[in-house]
Amino acid sequence: MKRKIGMFLLLLSLAALMLTGCAALTEKTADAGVNTEINTLTFSAAELTQEPTFVDWTQDGTAMQLIARKDDSGAVRLAFNTCQSCGGSPYAWFEYLGNNTLQCQNCGLTFPLDTVGTTRATGCNPVTITEFAVVGDSVTVPQSVLADNVQRFTNWKKIEQ
Repeated sequence: MKRKIGMFLLLLSLAALMLTGCAALTEKTADAGVNTEINTLTFSAAELTQEPTFVDWTQDGTAMQLIARKDDSGAVRLAFNTCQSCGGSPYAWFEYLGNNTLQCQNCGLTFPLDTVGTTRATGCNPVTITEFAVVGDSVTVPQSVLADNVQRFTNWKKIEQ
């Protein structure tokens, strides 16, 4: 019985810590925060809509960006804002064109926003993130997922002027 109560208190404490790491969304760009006690990137899910929100992050000194949105059913969808096919190019990121469309800045291909964060997103699409959690109004992405994908951003947006 004591073990069950202890486990419940631990889970309750972790949930409270995750909620304290939330950052407010402004103009469809989210500032992500990290809670080192639970080792995750955390941002608010409360203001996500069907339009994309771009979440900026720095991992080991490398700028990264996630695309976050809610699908038609309200489920959170996440992807790294870099192209599966054009990765490595400094132009391998996506911009929202409106009308439910994203465009790769490297090759110019467009695709429907509905494919963001889905397993059917292959080829010239953002890299889907499947390992994350939504608890209350917080979305959390494990540091291991970010660290495993940081190499995708080593040349990202490094455009010579």
